[in-house]
Amino acid sequence: MEEHLKPALRRAIACLEKNGYRYAVIGGIALSQWGVARYTHDVDLKVLVPDLDFDSVRAALRSAFPERARPTAPDNPFIVAAKIDGVIVDFLLTLPGYEELIIEHAVQRDLGNWSTWICSAEDLIIQKVAAGRSKDWLDVEALLIEQHGKLDEAYIDDWLTQFAEALEKPEILTEYQRLLAKIKALE
Repeated sequence: MEEHLKPALRRAIACLEKNGYRYAVIGGIALSQWGVARYTHDVDLKVLVPDLDFDSVRAALRSAFPERARPTAPDNPFIVAAKIDGVIVDFLLTLPGYEELIIEHAVQRDLGNWSTWICSAEDLIIQKVAAGRSKDWLDVEALLIEQHGKLDEAYIDDWLTQFAEALEKPEILTEYQRLLAKIKALE
C-alpha cells in the first residue's frame, strides 16, 4: 500500500470504529492485500449502514471529515467522498443484500502496527467484474493468478450469474469464465 494513503486510511477507520460502523476496505488497497500491486491514489471503503439510517451515517462522516473530495460533483446518497490529509476517501454506503455480504466476508489483516478489515478476494472479484472497466478486468485476471486454488469459485460463480442476469450483461459472466479457464490451463 502506498505510504501516503496510510494516514487517511487510519483516520477513516478510526472514525468508523469509534461510531461502531462495520466496514471493509475495497479497491486498490484491498488488491494489494491479496497480492496484486497496482498504484492507487484514493481509499475506498464499504460501510454497513445500521438500521438503514443513511442520513445519520452521512451526517457523522461529514461532521468528522467536512472537506468534500469532489465539491462540484452531484451528490450521491450512497457515497460520502471526503478529503482526509489530502487523500480522497470514498465511503460507499451499503445497500441491503449482496453488499452486506462484503462486510460479512471481510477479513482482518495486519498492516504493521495496526489492522483493518479487508474485502475478501472473492468479493473483490465480483465487484470488479460487475463494474467491468478495462482496469477491473486486468485486476480480476491478476487476482485469479495470485489467489489460484484458494478461491471459493462456487460463491463467485453464483453471484456473477445473478449480476449478469440483473444487469442484463451475460458477457460479464462469459468473460470471467474465460479468464478463469485461461488461468486453470496454466496449471
